[in-house]
Amino acid sequence: MKSLSNWSIGFAVIGILSFCCSLALPKASELLMISGFGALLIGMLCSFGAIYKNEKGKSKFLAVAAFFLLSFILVWNEPFQIVRLLTWMKN
Repeated sequence: MKSLSNWSIGFAVIGILSFCCSLALPKASELLMISGFGALLIGMLCSFGAIYKNEKGKSKFLAVAAFFLLSFILVWNEPFQIVRLLTWMKN
């Protein structure tokens, strides 16, 4: 496991924790959700870099899987939350 794989796992864990905390803390929901989404996006980019460099191991796919899984769960449970999140990111 090389450095990009390690970075992608780290950002995926930070993103997952931020998403979980955003559901538990309603007052800081938007800030935690946007930071979790950003961390997962950065982790996914690091994961794609690891895939491009042909790093050994299967852990490089963790951040990509977490990003798409959490996005699916978010849209399935709260469909308008993703619209609010993307609007907040744009502004």
